[in-house]
Amino acid sequence: MTRWKIFLGLWLACFVSTSAHSQALARPGWAGFVTKSDAWWKNSTVYEIDPHGFGGLQGITEHLDYVHSLGSDAILLTHFQPDPAHPQEIDPAVGSFDDLDELIHQASSRNMRVLVDLGELPPAIDLTSIARYWLNRGVAGFHIAGAEQAVQLRKIASSYIGQRIVIGDLDASSAGHDRPQLLLDARLSKINQLTAANLRPAMEAIAATDNALLATDAPETARSIVRLGDGQHDADIAKVLATLLFANPASALLYYGQEIGLRTAETGSGTEMPWGTAPTVSAGKPLHPVVAVEPGSVAAEEADPASLLNWYRRLSALHQSNPTLGSGAMTVLNHDDQNVLAWVRKPAAASYKNPPVVVICNLSAQPVHLSLKNDMQKLRLKGSFLRTVVRSDSGMGPMTLDSMTIPGYSVYIGELRY
Repeated sequence: MTRWKIFLGLWLACFVSTSAHSQALARPGWAGFVTKSDAWWKNSTVYEIDPHGFGGLQGITEHLDYVHSLGSDAILLTHFQPDPAHPQEIDPAVGSFDDLDELIHQASSRNMRVLVDLGELPPAIDLTSIARYWLNRGVAGFHIAGAEQAVQLRKIASSYIGQRIVIGDLDASSAGHDRPQLLLDARLSKINQLTAANLRPAMEAIAATDNALLATDAPETARSIVRLGDGQHDADIAKVLATLLFANPASALLYYGQEIGLRTAETGSGTEMPWGTAPTVSAGKPLHPVVAVEPGSVAAEEADPASLLNWYRRLSALHQSNPTLGSGAMTVLNHDDQNVLAWVRKPAAASYKNPPVVVICNLSAQPVHLSLKNDMQKLRLKGSFLRTVVRSDSGMGPMTLDSMTIPGYSVYIGELRY
């Protein structure tokens, strides 16, 4: 071999090594490999999963179609490492690195990314090596606590091809170019009373926050259906909370199982997802081949068009398909009635073909009667009635602005028409 060929071979080896290290790739064909003009994470839905409650990493892969049916743009893996001191390992109880590779690949085929929750790392940890380690495996980004670490992580992720992102915490955010792309807003996960007095200020703050990732449930807190349910109208109350997630300008973070009303008395971490059916039982003996749908399971929710799961799916699809709900300006209506939470989403140029959208939530078990005519006039919005887009009750027909009735613990979303 001639000297110049040897030199060329060594140069190419160094170039490939340096390029892969500084700009490591998600593999070709995987989501995040090709840079697109539109940021995938804007107005996104992130589905957070503790693999211990999902049948491990293989279980997540087996149920990717279910996760995708919720309109998920990304999966955030949490609690899958042995402990914070070993952030480059996977708990053997949930799988192997081969399982993770397969999950990333299969998720990508459904146009979903995989993100890793690093939580709060010990100070002595080498964040650069950790970040590069996971990014080289094809993950699309991270959640991390702490403003300084989030800024450092954003710089590392931005050196990689594709749209790799960082999720920081809202209360530890920083300004500037290196700010995380998404800011986790967990204020709704800390509310323990379903009143307008509690929710209205939170929704006003959410409307004023850029690039928020809104959550009502989190691994560290009791699930929302336990915190806010009354034991009688739990599913209807959960539909109200789902509306808070999807009918505002923020991106939405779902903690696995909240879409079916999964319960646990303490924190939500590690609770097993109930998937299937169970054999019917008579006198302690199973009857075959008769199979009954297990109450509260995914199968039961799938079978009921009016279920909480299908409400989540409708709202997620609406959030993605309706440009006004996705990006319109948000104004919270300041009603004195503590049982009503209402807001308006207004497009940049409201017109007959592109109308404002009004969202009304009844936070009580009793029907409420209200008029929105003066509210629309104050906002200089033209209209006399609301044409139904979606509603959580079985009612039919439009709503007049002069006088409308919203059933107990129900949601009404309508377009302003004239």
